[in-house]
Amino acid sequence: MAPAKKHRKPSLTPEAARTRTATSLLLTIVKEEYGRVPARLSRLLRDVVALYDGRWPAYEACEVSYHNCGHALDAAVTLTRMAAGWNRSGDQPKFPEDLFLCGIAAGLFHDAGYIKDKGDHDGRGGKYTFTHVQRGMEMAGRYLTESRWPARARELVPAMISLTDYRHEPEATALFHDPLELALAKMVPTADLVAQMADNKYLPRLTDLYVEFREVYEREGAEQIRQLGAPVYKSAQELKEGVLHFYEEFVAPRLERYGRMDRYLAVFFGNGHNPYHENIAANLSSHLLDLRGQWRRLGEVLRELGLASREQINAALAVQQQRAQAKEPNETLTTAIRKTLLPWINHQTSGRCLGEILMDMNAISSSALATGLLHQMVPDSLLEKMDRREIATLLRISVLLQNTRKGPWILRQALEMANHLLGCEASSILLAEPNKEEMLIALPTGPRSKMLQGQAITLDMGLASWVYRNGRPALTTNVLTDARFDKALDRRFDFETRSLLAVPLRINGLCIGVIEGVNKKDDNFTEHDMHILTMLANMISSALMSIIQEHLTR
Repeated sequence: MAPAKKHRKPSLTPEAARTRTATSLLLTIVKEEYGRVPARLSRLLRDVVALYDGRWPAYEACEVSYHNCGHALDAAVTLTRMAAGWNRSGDQPKFPEDLFLCGIAAGLFHDAGYIKDKGDHDGRGGKYTFTHVQRGMEMAGRYLTESRWPARARELVPAMISLTDYRHEPEATALFHDPLELALAKMVPTADLVAQMADNKYLPRLTDLYVEFREVYEREGAEQIRQLGAPVYKSAQELKEGVLHFYEEFVAPRLERYGRMDRYLAVFFGNGHNPYHENIAANLSSHLLDLRGQWRRLGEVLRELGLASREQINAALAVQQQRAQAKEPNETLTTAIRKTLLPWINHQTSGRCLGEILMDMNAISSSALATGLLHQMVPDSLLEKMDRREIATLLRISVLLQNTRKGPWILRQALEMANHLLGCEASSILLAEPNKEEMLIALPTGPRSKMLQGQAITLDMGLASWVYRNGRPALTTNVLTDARFDKALDRRFDFETRSLLAVPLRINGLCIGVIEGVNKKDDNFTEHDMHILTMLANMISSALMSIIQEHLTR
């Protein structure tokens, strides 16, 4: 008798997985705080997800891409963590369970007003940009009444949502007389702002926000909107370029007005660690860069230059991945350079790069590959800004790195030259060991280099770790104002870090570590410095790749 076939459960979509993770987090935190999960909370989560999915008889599915279910859940999770941090701080009475649940409900419903009524096929919902708060208040009120929530909850939740109407902000103290109700109410607009600005995809998602704005512009008229005192953006790019101004002039003052309730996130996570603040700082820092990304992967460059199609590049990447998986398990990057540098990463690699595979497939010519590589490694915009001294120094470093096989001291000399070029006090190459959740300071230079050699930092703390995790460069001219900076190494080795510049170190598209510069003479690290250090990182990665290839062919 043939064995019965096993039916695999269909895999979750990214959206469904995100929803499941967020709802699980909410339920877990509430249980930790109150020892149980109230039935009406479980029902609330199911019902709100159903609302956004279009399974309520009175409403269409949510069609806007920015103020969607994911954002509602993010805001609710942020608020829940904030409120739990308040409970755990011990500085004041805990929120009663019923009040805690009201905050969650407000977080879930605060942007539900973008959802259209059943049968409304006019636009996607962006037309409600200026009225969505009132609509969300009404939707929440009706739901809580029909679901028989306590009478005070039916009053509190809409009032809390009203604080997210940033065009007509009500005075919170006039709405909430009880201190605990007032404190939790202030967390609702705080969570709304913090959740979206801390999103790892915040900047790219501003394109979705502009689509919503454009719909209301077309409906109401740009001039009419200007007369209301609201900004009118001409493009998504203009919206992105205004991020720093938006934070400084809009977000920061409101966080202050609401008592910086976001500080309780650090209590929730413990040890002063606040990933929300770290991500916000990162998003603002990365905004100083060219938003298209000065240093892009080769496939993207080749596609933009019209030298290879997306299909050709995807096919080549698939070949690259297959060859990487075919390697023997012991042929890892860690094995390949263990005799040359500190252990660094346990990840398989292919000996051939994307460009070579594209040539094998006759997708591009050698001249097209050369053009793409040059645009990737030396963008025209950077070349035009480099002075003679910078070009000469980088040329000397390039020649020096051709002798990397003589030993890691060659890389140290390259870093010393970079210190002189950038005016840095110190620099380091850090190599990741993901299995150990840490990065090793493989090659340090500067006054504490001997003590720092081989020291480890965790992958969840510090600016360099953030750069590795996100694969994006970062700089700070004052580490005391950057939430990503970790003071642990400074305290351990009696050193004062004032300014930092860090860029990813990649081999064949894989981020394997970070190169950082420390303490520029005037502490004024610039975007130009970042581009110079990124070019150096590209040169060093090529040198390291030659070491790996030599090891693999032995």
